[in-house]
Amino acid sequence: MRTVIGAQAGQTLQLALAAGLLGLALAVAAAIATAGRRGGLRGLVSGAELLAVSTPSFWLGILLLTLFSFHWRLFPVAGGDGVKALVLPAVTLAVPMAGLLSQVMRAGMESALAQPFALAARARGLTVTAVRARHALRHSLVPAVTLAGWLVGGLLSGTVLVETVFARPGVGRVAVDAIDSKDMPVVIGVVLLSAAAFVVCNVLTDLLYLAIDPRLRTEAEAAP
Repeated sequence: MRTVIGAQAGQTLQLALAAGLLGLALAVAAAIATAGRRGGLRGLVSGAELLAVSTPSFWLGILLLTLFSFHWRLFPVAGGDGVKALVLPAVTLAVPMAGLLSQVMRAGMESALAQPFALAARARGLTVTAVRARHALRHSLVPAVTLAGWLVGGLLSGTVLVETVFARPGVGRVAVDAIDSKDMPVVIGVVLLSAAAFVVCNVLTDLLYLAIDPRLRTEAEAAP
């Protein structure tokens, strides 16, 4: 069991990390670009977020394969190693994640922009974009990190469909094969690995709270 899962865990971890970083980058960019603004860009991004959250990952993967692999031949159709083989699966996992995160981050940033410190920063000569990126973004990270911890922990289970669609090696494919062959030790091992991933992500999330918000460190030090 350990040999079977361990041989494929690296591929799944690579995919999950790539998708998580890409989803976070897209969410931050969308939140900074639209927080506190009205107009066509805000409506366009909000519509894209709703579409991203509503689109099933397997359908998005098939669509990306059809366009970028079969039609334009920019990426490999299935399997393979290297960055090019990782792009489409990572995008498939990252897009729904970015749609959720950007909505939460934008709400937090708009709440922060309404606070007196944002007005004081503008009075010191900072541009609106600088206030969003340097001040409001940090205040929006606590709820976003909470959601991101849950989403990143769930990426391991989300890779099952994506690895199947893209015929990519990984724990997801191992789980499907184990279920088909009724290999219960391997199935239990995959479930335990998923649970461990959630635990690790929750611990890291709690540690990030202290790094993001200094007030939490002060409260922890003052507690008896």
